[in-house]
Amino acid sequence: MNTETESVNYTDEKKTKYPPLEIVAPVLFAFIFIVTLIYSRLEPNVEHVSAEYVKEHAGKPGYVLVDTRPLESYMGKSPRPGVPGGHIPGAVSFPFANLNAVGAYGLLAEAGITKDKIIIVYCNTGVLSGRFADLLIRKFNFSASKLKNYSGSTVEWVKDPNNTLLPEDHETGFFTDTDSQRFRGK
Repeated sequence: MNTETESVNYTDEKKTKYPPLEIVAPVLFAFIFIVTLIYSRLEPNVEHVSAEYVKEHAGKPGYVLVDTRPLESYMGKSPRPGVPGGHIPGAVSFPFANLNAVGAYGLLAEAGITKDKIIIVYCNTGVLSGRFADLLIRKFNFSASKLKNYSGSTVEWVKDPNNTLLPEDHETGFFTDTDSQRFRGK
């Protein structure tokens, strides 16, 4: 048996077994594109809102502003340096962890977080509140159109010296007044 012939037959067999890369690559790309497109349409589309939207709607009938951070942060304790404790006036506290508590649906209703209202959620930076909104949709069947994420959250809120956090004696998250002024761009 000729080794050279076996080698050629093996190579020829390989070529006929698998389609060439020029065909596979575009087909694979098209498949990934279609799957991504379908998945993106299945993802809830929660609107991101600004501080102005929060100021305009917080506390008004039909709207609920929800602080999704731990209760300690809502009550004024700074979660970490550079992030203030306290809450935006008009907000109710509903920590993210409570979404997994027994009776969470009832707890949501007690806090006024119901499907008939526009729910505005926030946290420190918008990440946790985004996950909170996603769970309201997936686990509790809230409509994405009724959920808003203030993704700037408390970190953005305190950059405007006209915005306040409650309680008034909340921890600022800064070591000195100079740190606070530098953060606010002064």
